[in-house]
Amino acid sequence: MPGIARISGVAAEHGISVALLRPLAELVGRLDADPAEFLASLGVDDAAAPTTYVDGDEVDRRLDAIAARRGDPTFGLTLARTAVAWPLGIFGHLVWTSGTLRDALARAVRFYGMVTRRVTLTLVEDRGRCFLRQHGVAGIPRGAVLTEYPFASLALRARPATDNRFALRAVRFMHAKPAALGPAYRDVFGVPVEFGAALDELELDAAQLDLRLASADPITGAVLESTVARLTDTQSRSPFLDRVRRAAARHLGEVVSLEILATELGTSPRTLRRHLEQEASSLRTIVDELRRERADVLLAAGTPIKEIAFGLGFSEPSAFSRAYKRWTGKAPRPGT
Repeated sequence: MPGIARISGVAAEHGISVALLRPLAELVGRLDADPAEFLASLGVDDAAAPTTYVDGDEVDRRLDAIAARRGDPTFGLTLARTAVAWPLGIFGHLVWTSGTLRDALARAVRFYGMVTRRVTLTLVEDRGRCFLRQHGVAGIPRGAVLTEYPFASLALRARPATDNRFALRAVRFMHAKPAALGPAYRDVFGVPVEFGAALDELELDAAQLDLRLASADPITGAVLESTVARLTDTQSRSPFLDRVRRAAARHLGEVVSLEILATELGTSPRTLRRHLEQEASSLRTIVDELRRERADVLLAAGTPIKEIAFGLGFSEPSAFSRAYKRWTGKAPRPGT
């Protein structure tokens, strides 16, 4: 098939995955584009694996061409509106089967590499505010459509999933304002949008992270997470993250803080946080992973729940049980 070579090579190292492109093709097909032609133009055939990556520049060009033909300068928002009724593949289902908005965003951050290699996500909490940020790879261009689409999808899906309690404080994009802005951005995000900003980010109150999701399905979510983890090979970590994990593991029975780990690693809390963001990770994510792994080992050995809870730094057994159910979709049982 013509163009199949675009799937391999240097450009695709920072590309868009087939796991995203196939459901994206269904979305453009619900508008006015031929989904088969869209995929063929990118060199994606039926044999392409979900973890195959396509040159992101080519994807941007195809989406921009569709937007131009439609006369739609906010095509990323249009795709997001269309996707509300049809979640975007396994990644979308994984995110929205989470129990809380915090869990949903943590999964999005952890597994974003499944859909793209040219962007990472970070979730930063700071003095009562929360920032979800997209970080591009230096020197790799990104189009507006796929920059705006994920943020718009989040805003549109989070509102009904939280009984309309979800609300943003601000939205910022690094790219220039579209020539024909109109009310589209305010309608989608509910707040004014800043263009030409220093970062691509959503800002919200940190308390919003604890909102429960009506779409929560812990059993399905746990199965999907296991599947996605295998597809993305999340066991492959950088040496830096391995050092942080080893340091955090030595403090699981107490409050694990950035200050404690930074001192142990010979750096500052601010620098440690910045490096974690660059690795698309956070201290909370690492501690949760370690606690879950340790809990599975202790449960298999028949250790009582009370002993596991206090040994992993939980204030009471019920707090551990809730966390374990959130991680796995099932209650902890010694001997299993």
